[in-house]
Amino acid sequence: MYQQYCQSCGMPLDEHNHGTNADGTPNEDYCIYCYKDGRFMQDMTMEQMIDHCAQFTDEINRQTGQHLTVEQAKEMMRRSFPLLRRWKHWGETDLMKKAERLLAECPTVTIASINAEGFPRPVPMAKGDTEGCNTVWLATGADSVKVADFRRNPKAGLCYDKGGSSVCLRGIVEIIDDDDTRRQKWQDWYINHFPGGPDDPNYTLIRFVGTEATIWIDHEFAHLTI
Repeated sequence: MYQQYCQSCGMPLDEHNHGTNADGTPNEDYCIYCYKDGRFMQDMTMEQMIDHCAQFTDEINRQTGQHLTVEQAKEMMRRSFPLLRRWKHWGETDLMKKAERLLAECPTVTIASINAEGFPRPVPMAKGDTEGCNTVWLATGADSVKVADFRRNPKAGLCYDKGGSSVCLRGIVEIIDDDDTRRQKWQDWYINHFPGGPDDPNYTLIRFVGTEATIWIDHEFAHLTI
Protein backbone atom coordinates (compact mmCIF):
# COMPACT_ATOMS: atom_id res chain seq x y z
CA MET A 1 0.00 0.00 0.00
CA TYR A 2 1.29 3.45 -0.91
CA GLN A 3 2.40 5.40 2.17
CA GLN A 4 1.47 9.07 2.24
CA TYR A 5 3.50 11.63 4.16
CA CYS A 6 2.64 15.06 5.50
CA GLN A 7 3.79 17.58 2.90
CA SER A 8 4.92 19.93 5.69
CA CYS A 9 6.73 17.84 8.33
CA GLY A 10 7.18 14.46 6.62
CA MET A 11 5.12 12.50 9.19
CA PRO A 12 3.54 9.30 7.82
CA LEU A 13 -0.19 9.87 7.35
CA ASP A 14 -2.85 7.42 8.43
CA GLU A 15 -6.63 7.52 8.83
CA HIS A 16 -6.35 9.17 12.25
CA ASN A 17 -3.89 12.04 11.77
CA HIS A 18 -4.95 13.91 8.64
CA GLY A 19 -5.35 17.68 8.94
CA THR A 20 -8.65 19.32 8.13
CA ASN A 21 -9.86 21.69 5.44
CA ALA A 22 -11.87 24.83 6.18
CA ASP A 23 -15.10 22.84 5.85
CA GLY A 24 -13.91 20.19 8.31
CA THR A 25 -13.19 17.49 5.75
CA PRO A 26 -9.87 15.60 5.95
CA ASN A 27 -6.97 17.16 4.08
CA GLU A 28 -5.08 14.65 1.95
CA ASP A 29 -1.68 16.37 2.11
CA TYR A 30 -1.03 17.54 5.67
CA CYS A 31 -1.16 16.14 9.21
CA ILE A 32 -3.31 17.54 12.01
CA TYR A 33 -0.23 18.98 13.73
CA CYS A 34 0.61 21.13 10.70
CA TYR A 35 -2.77 21.93 9.17
CA LYS A 36 -6.17 22.51 10.73
CA ASP A 37 -9.37 24.20 9.52
CA GLY A 38 -7.77 25.11 6.20
CA ARG A 39 -4.64 26.82 7.48
CA PHE A 40 -1.15 25.98 8.69
CA MET A 41 -0.76 25.80 12.44
CA GLN A 42 2.74 27.30 12.39
CA ASP A 43 4.17 30.33 10.59
CA MET A 44 7.77 29.21 10.12
CA THR A 45 10.52 28.68 7.59
CA MET A 46 11.65 25.26 6.41
CA GLU A 47 14.74 25.41 8.64
CA GLN A 48 12.57 26.26 11.64
CA MET A 49 10.35 23.29 10.84
CA ILE A 50 13.45 21.08 10.68
CA ASP A 51 14.56 22.32 14.10
CA HIS A 52 11.06 21.64 15.44
CA CYS A 53 10.91 18.12 14.02
CA ALA A 54 14.45 17.30 15.21
CA GLN A 55 13.12 17.44 18.78
CA PHE A 56 11.42 14.12 18.03
CA THR A 57 14.54 12.28 16.81
CA ASP A 58 14.18 9.60 19.52
CA GLU A 59 10.61 8.91 18.37
CA ILE A 60 11.74 8.78 14.73
CA ASN A 61 14.42 6.24 15.71
CA ARG A 62 11.88 4.10 17.56
CA GLN A 63 9.50 4.10 14.59
CA THR A 64 12.14 3.44 11.93
CA GLY A 65 14.71 1.33 13.79
CA GLN A 66 17.42 3.85 12.97
CA HIS A 67 20.00 5.31 15.34
CA LEU A 68 20.20 8.88 14.10
CA THR A 69 21.73 11.69 16.07
CA VAL A 70 19.85 14.99 16.09
CA GLU A 71 22.29 16.44 13.55
CA GLN A 72 21.96 13.39 11.29
CA ALA A 73 18.18 13.70 11.47
CA LYS A 74 18.40 17.37 10.53
CA GLU A 75 20.66 16.61 7.58
CA MET A 76 18.25 13.93 6.38
CA MET A 77 15.37 16.42 6.61
CA ARG A 78 17.35 19.09 4.75
CA ARG A 79 17.59 16.66 1.84
CA SER A 80 13.96 15.51 1.90
CA PHE A 81 11.98 18.60 2.96
CA PRO A 82 12.64 20.57 -0.28
CA LEU A 83 10.69 17.80 -2.05
CA LEU A 84 7.59 18.34 0.12
CA ARG A 85 4.80 20.45 -1.35
CA ARG A 86 4.87 23.15 1.35
CA TRP A 87 8.59 23.78 0.97
CA LYS A 88 9.25 23.08 -2.69
CA HIS A 89 8.68 26.65 -3.90
CA TRP A 90 10.14 28.10 -0.71
CA GLY A 91 13.28 26.02 -1.15
CA GLU A 92 13.79 27.19 -4.72
CA THR A 93 13.24 30.83 -3.76
CA ASP A 94 15.64 30.58 -0.82
CA LEU A 95 18.28 28.90 -2.96
CA MET A 96 18.01 31.63 -5.60
CA LYS A 97 18.46 34.27 -2.90
CA LYS A 98 21.60 32.46 -1.76
CA ALA A 99 22.79 32.37 -5.38
CA GLU A 100 22.22 36.12 -5.63
CA ARG A 101 24.35 36.71 -2.54
CA LEU A 102 27.04 34.39 -3.92
CA LEU A 103 27.15 36.34 -7.19
CA ALA A 104 27.54 39.60 -5.26
CA GLU A 105 30.60 38.14 -3.49
CA CYS A 106 32.29 36.91 -6.69
CA PRO A 107 34.50 39.50 -8.42
CA THR A 108 34.79 37.35 -11.54
CA VAL A 109 32.64 34.97 -13.56
CA THR A 110 33.39 32.56 -16.37
CA ILE A 111 31.34 33.04 -19.51
CA ALA A 112 31.34 30.57 -22.41
CA SER A 113 30.52 31.39 -26.01
CA ILE A 114 30.25 28.92 -28.89
CA ASN A 115 32.93 29.37 -31.50
CA ALA A 116 32.67 28.98 -35.26
CA GLU A 117 33.54 25.28 -34.99
CA GLY A 118 30.76 24.66 -32.47
CA PHE A 119 33.00 24.29 -29.43
CA PRO A 120 32.44 26.10 -26.11
CA ARG A 121 34.96 28.86 -25.43
CA PRO A 122 35.02 29.68 -21.67
CA VAL A 123 36.69 32.93 -20.57
CA PRO A 124 37.05 34.35 -17.02
CA MET A 125 35.95 37.98 -16.77
CA ALA A 126 35.52 40.63 -14.09
CA LYS A 127 31.82 41.28 -13.68
CA GLY A 128 30.06 44.61 -13.95
CA ASP A 129 26.50 45.17 -12.74
CA THR A 130 24.29 42.23 -11.75
CA GLU A 131 20.56 41.68 -11.33
CA GLY A 132 19.33 38.82 -9.19
CA CYS A 133 21.32 35.62 -9.53
CA ASN A 134 21.11 35.25 -13.29
CA THR A 135 21.73 38.59 -15.06
CA VAL A 136 25.31 39.78 -15.47
CA TRP A 137 26.72 42.77 -17.35
CA LEU A 138 30.27 42.52 -18.69
CA ALA A 139 32.47 45.06 -20.48
CA THR A 140 34.58 43.85 -23.37
CA GLY A 141 36.17 44.97 -26.62
CA ALA A 142 34.01 45.32 -29.69
CA ASP A 143 36.78 43.57 -31.61
CA SER A 144 37.04 40.62 -29.20
CA VAL A 145 36.61 37.00 -30.19
CA LYS A 146 33.76 36.53 -27.73
CA VAL A 147 31.76 39.37 -29.27
CA ALA A 148 32.18 37.79 -32.69
CA ASP A 149 31.03 34.47 -31.23
CA PHE A 150 27.97 35.99 -29.59
CA ARG A 151 26.96 37.94 -32.67
CA ARG A 152 26.96 34.66 -34.54
CA ASN A 153 25.30 32.63 -31.77
CA PRO A 154 23.83 34.30 -28.65
CA LYS A 155 23.58 31.07 -26.63
CA ALA A 156 25.94 31.11 -23.65
CA GLY A 157 26.91 29.59 -20.34
CA LEU A 158 28.03 31.49 -17.27
CA CYS A 159 29.40 30.16 -13.98
CA TYR A 160 30.50 31.62 -10.66
CA ASP A 161 31.73 29.97 -7.48
CA LYS A 162 33.23 30.64 -4.07
CA GLY A 163 34.11 28.50 -1.08
CA GLY A 164 32.75 25.29 -2.58
CA SER A 165 29.42 26.81 -3.63
CA SER A 166 28.69 27.26 -7.32
CA VAL A 167 26.09 28.37 -9.83
CA CYS A 168 26.13 27.36 -13.50
CA LEU A 169 23.73 29.16 -15.82
CA ARG A 170 22.57 28.62 -19.39
CA GLY A 171 21.06 31.53 -21.26
CA ILE A 172 21.31 34.20 -23.92
CA VAL A 173 23.72 37.09 -24.50
CA GLU A 174 22.83 40.47 -25.92
CA ILE A 175 25.53 42.75 -27.32
CA ILE A 176 24.77 46.35 -26.32
CA ASP A 177 26.70 49.25 -27.79
CA ASP A 178 24.31 52.20 -27.71
CA ASP A 179 25.85 55.32 -26.18
CA ASP A 180 23.29 55.90 -23.43
CA THR A 181 23.63 52.39 -21.99
CA ARG A 182 27.41 52.44 -22.28
CA ARG A 183 27.56 55.63 -20.22
CA GLN A 184 25.04 54.33 -17.70
CA LYS A 185 26.94 51.09 -17.12
CA TRP A 186 30.42 52.63 -17.13
CA GLN A 187 32.58 51.81 -14.08
CA ASP A 188 35.72 53.73 -13.19
CA TRP A 189 38.02 50.72 -13.43
CA TYR A 190 37.03 50.19 -17.08
CA ILE A 191 39.44 53.02 -17.93
CA ASN A 192 42.28 50.50 -17.59
CA HIS A 193 40.93 48.74 -20.67
CA PHE A 194 39.21 51.56 -22.51
CA PRO A 195 41.36 54.72 -22.27
CA GLY A 196 38.81 56.70 -24.25
CA GLY A 197 36.30 56.40 -21.42
CA PRO A 198 32.57 55.73 -21.95
CA ASP A 199 32.84 57.00 -25.52
CA ASP A 200 35.74 54.71 -26.43
CA PRO A 201 34.65 53.09 -29.72
CA ASN A 202 35.97 49.71 -28.59
CA TYR A 203 33.96 49.70 -25.33
CA THR A 204 31.04 47.27 -25.68
CA LEU A 205 28.70 45.67 -23.18
CA ILE A 206 27.61 42.06 -22.91
CA ARG A 207 24.34 41.40 -21.07
CA PHE A 208 23.91 37.77 -20.09
CA VAL A 209 20.51 36.52 -18.89
CA GLY A 210 20.34 32.97 -17.56
CA THR A 211 17.13 30.98 -17.99
CA GLU A 212 18.32 27.66 -16.50
CA ALA A 213 20.50 27.13 -13.44
CA THR A 214 22.36 24.32 -11.72
CA ILE A 215 22.99 25.41 -8.13
CA TRP A 216 25.07 23.85 -5.35
CA ILE A 217 25.06 25.96 -2.18
CA ASP A 218 25.20 24.92 1.48
CA HIS A 219 24.90 21.24 0.50
CA GLU A 220 21.69 21.99 -1.43
CA PHE A 221 21.54 20.99 -5.10
CA ALA A 222 18.93 21.99 -7.66
CA HIS A 223 18.24 22.30 -11.39
CA LEU A 224 15.99 25.33 -11.80
CA THR A 225 14.22 27.10 -14.62
CA ILE A 226 14.31 30.83 -13.94
